[in-house]
Amino acid sequence: MVRHSYTHEMRASLTFPLAASLAEGSFTGVVAAKNFDAGVVLMSLITSAPMFGNIMALIWSDLSMGRRKVPLVNALQAGVVLMVASVALTILLPPAARGWVFAGQIIIARVLASGIITIRSSIWRANYPRQLRGQLTSRIATAATFVLAVTTFVGSYLLDQNPLAFVYLYPAAALIGAIGIWQFSKIRVRREVLLRRQEVQLYAPETESMSQTDEANVLNYERHPRFIKLFAQAFQVLREDKQFRIYQRWQFLNGGAFMLFSPSLLYMVSTEMTDPKRQYLLATTIVQIIPMVVMLLATQAWAPLFDRVHIATFRVYQGVVSAAAIALIWVGAMIGVGDVMTGLGVVAFAQVLVGVSNGAGNLAWNLGHNDFCPADKAGTYMGVHVMLTGLRGCLAPFVGSWLYLLPGVGRHVFGLAALGCVVATFGFLQMSRNAPRKHASRVKVG
Repeated sequence: MVRHSYTHEMRASLTFPLAASLAEGSFTGVVAAKNFDAGVVLMSLITSAPMFGNIMALIWSDLSMGRRKVPLVNALQAGVVLMVASVALTILLPPAARGWVFAGQIIIARVLASGIITIRSSIWRANYPRQLRGQLTSRIATAATFVLAVTTFVGSYLLDQNPLAFVYLYPAAALIGAIGIWQFSKIRVRREVLLRRQEVQLYAPETESMSQTDEANVLNYERHPRFIKLFAQAFQVLREDKQFRIYQRWQFLNGGAFMLFSPSLLYMVSTEMTDPKRQYLLATTIVQIIPMVVMLLATQAWAPLFDRVHIATFRVYQGVVSAAAIALIWVGAMIGVGDVMTGLGVVAFAQVLVGVSNGAGNLAWNLGHNDFCPADKAGTYMGVHVMLTGLRGCLAPFVGSWLYLLPGVGRHVFGLAALGCVVATFGFLQMSRNAPRKHASRVKVG
């Protein structure tokens, strides 16, 4: 069962990401800046696109309860493919409207993609044993990241040759992405009947309530539709699970630090450190391809550590790398004021460290909540995690853009982000001192 699921997920990860990659924040930010004349505010809107989707995480988790997971994921993937293909239609719009419509298409695609992430977490939990989960999912993520890197590289090259190449680039990637949907449809969820039954029981009224038919009980039940109950459960999880609450507090600060500087970095590299109308490939290489390729290599390196230590301890190691990366971006940004090429080189090197950090984050973000939750609440815990990620993602990019435009701050926004990351790392360090060991067997995946 594990081998069957893994095989088809790997095949899907080599095709569907061709479509998804063209809706990724960094690449779309470069396209928006150079092709649609996006300012830093519109850049923030595009950067925060995945986070608008994450706000929907609890609703996606709710919709998956008691339902077959694979068909639901495929429906969401089909929506992403359609949104990506529709980008070609922006050529028919007035130039002033193209950037905003493009941002709307990316937001819708990312809203749908957040559901894929939330529901897929439950599939991974059911199909892959804990001692192998990090290694297996890291290989799936590595394959997807490789496709993302190649697609954005080729896409940037084509746009350098002809800025209007997006008219056929996006539909072609969407067509190939549809093959990934077909591959994913062959996956079967282990013990799904039992899992669906357990999920339905989470929403079933208590036996005593079912036997009571007075008006008060009927009204109480009707006033709490499922998605509202799920929000209530999310707050209950944060209220009752102290360790998960503390973890999310520091993760909110750590993730917020990264999101704070992202639109500013995109805008600075795309319009101030490279040609505002050309050099798609150079800008995309620095803001996306370098960290993506490094993440491709680093994810596998992080996986054995992830399988051995608690997520709080894991975040400490990641936090050290993250703080160093952001601080180095700050140095490069300040050098770039007087020497653009040297500053751009420093930023590019810093992006290598960002890729190392993202390799750890890729595992921790998808699977870290499992170190806190029981099996039947994996979707709810992941929903809480994704929702909070969405909340900070809807705020931090706009705060970062405001700071970037604020006289006296400007590129020092990167220094503020580095400081936030340092504080969060100390928080994870304090938490890790009381974290339990996993005692996971060191099983090698052939």
